[in-house]
Amino acid sequence: MAEEKAQMMQGKNKILLFRRLADQNTEAAKLVFQTEHTFSYSRSLDRIVTKDGTIIKVGELEAEVSIEAIQAKKDPVGQMLRDAAIKGEKLELWEVTVDEDLKQGEKYPAVYAQGYLDSWENGAGAEDESTISSNFIVELEPQFGMATLTDEQESAVQYAFRDVTPVASGE
Repeated sequence: MAEEKAQMMQGKNKILLFRRLADQNTEAAKLVFQTEHTFSYSRSLDRIVTKDGTIIKVGELEAEVSIEAIQAKKDPVGQMLRDAAIKGEKLELWEVTVDEDLKQGEKYPAVYAQGYLDSWENGAGAEDESTISSNFIVELEPQFGMATLTDEQESAVQYAFRDVTPVASGE
């Protein structure tokens, strides 16, 4: 059996979706025009010097997601996130890896977390797009699993190939 060649994971295939936790029963998660994000995990390690040598006291896991996005005109997601930062509302976040090679049935690998935005910045350079920068602080521990994207979410990520024949309504 031939050994499978390792392939690089593309950052563009990892997307973030957000939803106010209060809307979990009424709305699907929504995308933003993100340009970059970083999912970080850390924990404090305290060194305790004893007569027998140094031992390590392991602290609790801390996770956060730094977010950079382009601000869209009349963007309800950007407005919802800004309002959540201002009001201290709890959010849900999914990092979904939209990669056909990793897809299982209709589901993609994902990380799910709940937490709060601890900052909100709107950059507005003279020669650049207006941007959004924020930092999502994860409460408790992120969960790993598989997520299903709605047709709307999937088409927002990448349109699918269409034939040259007329498109039926609803496609």
